[in-house]
Amino acid sequence: MNAIKWFMAAAAAALALGGCKNDDDNTWSDLPNSQVQPITAGNRVIYEANVYSYSNGGRGTFKGIEKDLPRLKELGVDILWLMPIHPIGEENRQGTLGSPYGVRDYKAINPDFGTEDDFKSLIAAVHAQGMELWMDWVANHTAWDHVWVKDHIDYYATNDQGERPYSPPGWNDAIQLDHSNPEMRAAMIDAMQYWVREFDIDGFRCDAADYVPLDFWREVRRQVDAVRKVTWLAEGSDPDYMEVFDYNYAWEFADALKSFGQTNDVPALVEACKTLHKDPVYRDKGRMVYLTNHDLSAFEGTEFTRFGSNVLPLAVLTFTIFDMPLIYSGQEIGMDKSLVFSEVCPVEWDPANKIFINLFKKLTQLKRTNPALEDGTNRGSLKIYPTTNENVFAYSRVRGDHEVLVILNLGNYAVQCRFEGEIPSGTFKNYLNNTYEQLTERGIPLRENGYAIYVR
Repeated sequence: MNAIKWFMAAAAAALALGGCKNDDDNTWSDLPNSQVQPITAGNRVIYEANVYSYSNGGRGTFKGIEKDLPRLKELGVDILWLMPIHPIGEENRQGTLGSPYGVRDYKAINPDFGTEDDFKSLIAAVHAQGMELWMDWVANHTAWDHVWVKDHIDYYATNDQGERPYSPPGWNDAIQLDHSNPEMRAAMIDAMQYWVREFDIDGFRCDAADYVPLDFWREVRRQVDAVRKVTWLAEGSDPDYMEVFDYNYAWEFADALKSFGQTNDVPALVEACKTLHKDPVYRDKGRMVYLTNHDLSAFEGTEFTRFGSNVLPLAVLTFTIFDMPLIYSGQEIGMDKSLVFSEVCPVEWDPANKIFINLFKKLTQLKRTNPALEDGTNRGSLKIYPTTNENVFAYSRVRGDHEVLVILNLGNYAVQCRFEGEIPSGTFKNYLNNTYEQLTERGIPLRENGYAIYVR
């Protein structure tokens, strides 16, 4: 049996032991996900899509995504984040398609994706599903052949050698903007206002946000929000930037996961989660929590490469430990394929793995409907339960009368999870099969790389 087949067999067994009656079991809810709304803005799930990869064999279009919106709604998605939709620079292009982060025109749409009317149709359809659409915005740099280069070379920075324009380190297909130039600022703000005013987008994911001066973002948000208030997500982790942004990347958590993938050190992962959960910077803000995304998939391999047979229990972790979970295209179907966004690299939607789909549906509904899993001001507390096995991570999220108890076996052998000291008291509902259980000193049996979720 090859590694992938072994993983699938193990995953099926783990899910079964967690309580799922069969691969098609939908008994965790009286309603389908499409009819369930998040209880607050702090209980939402975000989904990332590269238009190229998403549909039509790696030459995707807005219309291809629009056709798939009912599926995303049923999956439990609240926010659709599109990687940059602008024309991609030709000069010094990397790869076949170029990087979408090498933007050639901030006020234009990549013609491969469709027309302005196609984009407006997609946004209207997203809103009709009760979802939001967030644009990816690159404010740190542009493509070498951006429309500003010809007439506004002063919009670009000069390096220590007196070169203008020049490439930021590691980005040979891009050139650095000068954020001290008030005219460049005004042009950038005008472009962002354009998409809010003319297309009714709902938020911006801001690329390399920490590379851009904070005072620039202060001005941007003030003026863009004057058109209409939208939500702001920073690709960064500088706590000072949370003055402006509503969310940033949970990079410290991603680093902890990366370390775990290399060492299998569960106690270190537990300690990292404890520290990050109580970070005072996020008392009224949130972080985007993820197992994979476009950068990780393209440059570090799939989640299967990085975490092996722990993919499913770690997916449970990202949905329940804190803040806003991300699903990256193909993650929900268990696709073991890196998506290199500068190449023709389509998501392989078929065959889809029902074990993954059903688990993600359950996780999104749990996240979106349980107050204990809110982020921001209403974030539920985190309680760690020590166990007798160092490979087991057991914790509760609690807010008021609501509690979500999660038990993860991150080891490659079956265990009887026994609590060391305090036992979670009272009767719990097994979220994966709707049975009721009283936890005792006898503990809970878990398959290798298994997991259990209890609620009350």
